[in-house]
Amino acid sequence: MLVGVPQAPSHLWVRGRVPSIPGVAIVGTRRCTEYGRSIARSLGYAVATAGWPVMSGLARGIDAAAHIGTLDGGGEAFAVLGSGVDVIYPADNRDLAARILDQSGGLISEYPPGTPPAPFRFPARNRIIAGLSGAVVVVEAAVTGGALITARLALDQGKDVLAVPGDIVRATSEGCNLLIRDGAHPVLSAKDLIESLELILGRSPRVPFSPPITAGADSLEEILETADRPVGAVLADVIKAELAGRLQVKGVVEPG
Repeated sequence: MLVGVPQAPSHLWVRGRVPSIPGVAIVGTRRCTEYGRSIARSLGYAVATAGWPVMSGLARGIDAAAHIGTLDGGGEAFAVLGSGVDVIYPADNRDLAARILDQSGGLISEYPPGTPPAPFRFPARNRIIAGLSGAVVVVEAAVTGGALITARLALDQGKDVLAVPGDIVRATSEGCNLLIRDGAHPVLSAKDLIESLELILGRSPRVPFSPPITAGADSLEEILETADRPVGAVLADVIKAELAGRLQVKGVVEPG
């Protein structure tokens, strides 16, 4: 489960479940801007609709926003804690933690139940976030802080790192801009992220529709009949793909 993690913990405590496949870590600063919060939510949503699980911490700011976007997209969110899995920190994220569990995600920690949060525990937990992931996306980060630690640990583990570019005079974007300068792939949109992840992780687990729609159909019913799955499932995946920016309507087929 922890792929390529040096000094991997001998035990993990879990509430809920652990991810069944390597996911995508979306991380960043607690002191994020509204821009960063919005981007984190949209990227979490896009990754969720593509079918990959999302990993992060449970901090305020980018972590929480990424989880909210993931859950809004019907995805699975996994939070790695710097405390015991029964000690939710910060306390104002208790509702978010409950929602993660309700939606088939999980709370994960290397620390036994009852362990209180402490500053030294959070950098250590970042190696687990990276280890559960096939790629790490940094949304907003200063030069110092946990997000860049996660990025460095991911690189040490042979994982790909992506970063959202930002204002060159804003401290919360400096870390991301430096990552891009040093070779991280810039994330320019949700669609761009999904395309990059498919190169890194392979085809997304959730396919928008199958088989392809044919030009000979002249009604919605005939279009949906070309699919080999229930109509509701096809429509739901088409809508999710369009919202995530992975599907664009090019035109309407006129009756023959």
